[in-house]
Amino acid sequence: MAAVNRFFGDVYPQHPDDNTVKEVRLQAAGMSYPGYGDRHVLLEWTNRVDDKGQIVTQILQLTGQSGNYSYYAPVAKYRSASSRERNAFYSLGSFTRVQRDQILMLAKSVQFSKSSTTNGCRVWTRDLLEAMVEAKLISVAKFKEFDEGVPLVKRVAEAEESSNE
Repeated sequence: MAAVNRFFGDVYPQHPDDNTVKEVRLQAAGMSYPGYGDRHVLLEWTNRVDDKGQIVTQILQLTGQSGNYSYYAPVAKYRSASSRERNAFYSLGSFTRVQRDQILMLAKSVQFSKSSTTNGCRVWTRDLLEAMVEAKLISVAKFKEFDEGVPLVKRVAEAEESSNE
């Protein structure tokens, strides 16, 4: 029996991924980073635009907050048009369903500490993008573009080691 997805507002069962080629994007909160504080990031692609013009995106992210992180997949959410205006987006390129499934598997394998107060979503996303470089899904040049634009954060030692295993 599959584990219950506890991601609030998930509409994946109603709007699952399909077999079309889709653009995968990195979303970073806000249009720019001031150089201090946190900045939420996630990967996304459009699962569909419904009959009312609402966009449904599948998202990959480390959810929660410092000291309480989780990873759920698959997850799809409705996205407002204003979300596109308020946040920065970087294209990773166009990916087949097989490649998107590979991205999901890589995301599932990214290690994180649920109770971390040190390594958050930008670290997790950096690790995922590095795994995508190793799997030849994105180029080193693309990774550097994201690393500089967001910016992504490098993993550092935890005060206390605990993992999601």
